[in-house]
Amino acid sequence: MADDYNFFTTIVAGENPEELMKPYDKKISVEPYILYNYKDAHKLKKLYIESCKAEVIECTTPLEQDDINDEIDYVTQLNDEDFFEYFTGEYEKDDEGNAISTKNKKGKWTSYQLGKFFSVPFITLDGIETFQEYKKNIDWYRIHLHGQEIYKRAWEMVMENSEPINDNEKNIYENMKNRTAYFQKFKNKETYVVHSTAFWGYAFLDDNKWVDMDSEPDEFSWVSNFFEKYIDPLDENTLLTIYECRK
Repeated sequence: MADDYNFFTTIVAGENPEELMKPYDKKISVEPYILYNYKDAHKLKKLYIESCKAEVIECTTPLEQDDINDEIDYVTQLNDEDFFEYFTGEYEKDDEGNAISTKNKKGKWTSYQLGKFFSVPFITLDGIETFQEYKKNIDWYRIHLHGQEIYKRAWEMVMENSEPINDNEKNIYENMKNRTAYFQKFKNKETYVVHSTAFWGYAFLDDNKWVDMDSEPDEFSWVSNFFEKYIDPLDENTLLTIYECRK
């Protein structure tokens, strides 16, 4: 799932957000370590094929499915040694044939900046939009689960053929009526509404850890639980920062 987010938002909780971000810089080089063990070649091949088969199920076009099936066919006919070289070709090898790396294991980003282009800002109690503010000064009512009725009606009009009942709903319908494929990505109306109105970021960082969307079983779980799990428990005097990151 992470590969779907080449650009993502990170919510940082703490007084020194730049210092907290530093250890997760992908450009940091570390002492060489074994990334893939040669003796695990057969296991790696099996896992790779299983991963490809899972991708086929999620594909939305026959062309994508054909490309991945071709990859599966190619990898299947490789012996373990040839697969290991195919899979780890970009890495140097040690004397035992293991693939070694100096990449930062903790690396999450290649660059970042304070929110500007694609992240949703905080709104203060004074109605000011900002990308850095103390928790106690943020109007959470306006940015978390606000305006759900609008999204409910959008779903009902597009997916349930409900008729617009006023000019505002007519405008919503005109803007959304051709986006059926987008709506179909959600399990149901509830998941669509929560995903559209909940406050969340792809990643959360504080003094203790970095966690991101891949730590949840699915995207909806991450989005629906983000506020209650990571924001709500914070002290009211916690400084929050929204960064826009690039992988």
